[in-house]
Amino acid sequence: MSESAKDAKGNSKEEKGEVTWESYVPGSSLAAIDAKMAKLDNMFKSMCRSAGRVMAYHLGEMPAPEPSSTSLISCATVDDIASHLKTCKNVIVLTGAGISTSAGIPDFRSPGSGVYDNVQKYLDKYQLQNAQKLFSYELFQEDPEPFYALAREMKYPDKNVQPTLAHYFIKLLSDKGVLLRNYTQNIDMLQSQTGIPDERVFEVHGSFRSGTCMECHAKLDKSQLKDAIFSGKVARCTGATGNGDHRAVCSGVIKPDIVMFGESLPKDYLCSVGNDEGKCDLLIVMGTSLQVGPVNQIPNTIARSTPRLLINMEKVCTSEADCNNLATPIFFFDHPDNKTDVFMGGDIDSSLIELTKKMGWWEEMKEMSGELGEVVEQLL
Repeated sequence: MSESAKDAKGNSKEEKGEVTWESYVPGSSLAAIDAKMAKLDNMFKSMCRSAGRVMAYHLGEMPAPEPSSTSLISCATVDDIASHLKTCKNVIVLTGAGISTSAGIPDFRSPGSGVYDNVQKYLDKYQLQNAQKLFSYELFQEDPEPFYALAREMKYPDKNVQPTLAHYFIKLLSDKGVLLRNYTQNIDMLQSQTGIPDERVFEVHGSFRSGTCMECHAKLDKSQLKDAIFSGKVARCTGATGNGDHRAVCSGVIKPDIVMFGESLPKDYLCSVGNDEGKCDLLIVMGTSLQVGPVNQIPNTIARSTPRLLINMEKVCTSEADCNNLATPIFFFDHPDNKTDVFMGGDIDSSLIELTKKMGWWEEMKEMSGELGEVVEQLL
């Protein structure tokens, strides 16, 4: 700590609650300040790109291509994507709950089978107005039992739930050195079971990897959290608080380290997206309705000339009506000038078998996934 960060008596200004450059910028070096400014600059440029697309769309024009590492590359078919993917170096994969449904974990919005269509008993029992309330931080603070009950039913976290072909496809991209980042909205941690390096995955909504006491901030690891969840009770902290004769068990509620409605995303999320979006040479979106922001803004932060592949049960965000909190559609599959957006519909695992076969990668992915690949292939 520099002398400027101390007062005349040698006391730390941080200890006195005063804000200093040293506390804001690690190391207080020019390099650290430049790095932070560069991240802010990337974020600003992304915002400008998004604003430009909004203006172009509302003027009746499709957003024009922008300069990028993939400028003028035309990808209008699955064959085009397969050919392009072989040359890619920085693929971003954006995933949602749909890639885990074949593992037995329900998604949220599918009619009939989704979580939101099957929690009426919780709404009645706890007198809640809507299904999203179950995942709200406000309710968890008031009463954590509804969330814990739902987590037990959804088998979070359960070591017996295995990754799907979609997770192994992301692992294949990683092994080939072309995965820039997997931004996942999922909290099931299945991608980690395949061995994808942690630095290649951004769990946007957190996970059940750990839990934190809401009182003393003590941590529970994954194993401890799992035992607590499936004990049938709300997990509480067993750490000690106080000193001497006043020591006592904390007993604070343990909150899984997931992002609930009403909470902020991880503090480094925007910086990560800002650093990645300019490098991306292919965006693959899988298993998501893109209804939750700000994650659903990732496609529009990437240069419009970058090829984008949506692998989903159905098309999403092709009009303002199904874009929820976005100002413009994301995908332009049916636009006469479309040269970047490709859609693969239906079962995600089956679509990935088709894609990897076109690329000559299927046998490698099948071997990686073990019996799973053989079983899924036989069902086709």
